[in-house]
Amino acid sequence: MVAARIQISGWPGKRLLRQILARHVPPPLFERPKRGFGVPIGEWLRGSLGPWAEALLAEDRLRTEGFFRPGPIRQKWLEHQSGRYNWQYLLWDVLMFQSWLEAQR
Repeated sequence: MVAARIQISGWPGKRLLRQILARHVPPPLFERPKRGFGVPIGEWLRGSLGPWAEALLAEDRLRTEGFFRPGPIRQKWLEHQSGRYNWQYLLWDVLMFQSWLEAQR
């Protein structure tokens, strides 16, 4: 609500911040279109998130919960871990569901 009132009242908002920033940083570094950034999910799954993911993607667990066919998921997990294929996005989707399911218990 406060932000809406500030915008309506004519507060310069980002324009003011850009003017201050221009005193310290060359404008070409911040006067440009927005850009996304990549997150190294694949590397994290092969590294520090590996044990967490392995627990959520365990064959017995997948079979018991019954939402996914364990075979294809396990195959993709092993292919990803070996570096043979990058299944980061598919695996991340399954991991987020599994994590959500675990939080519901």
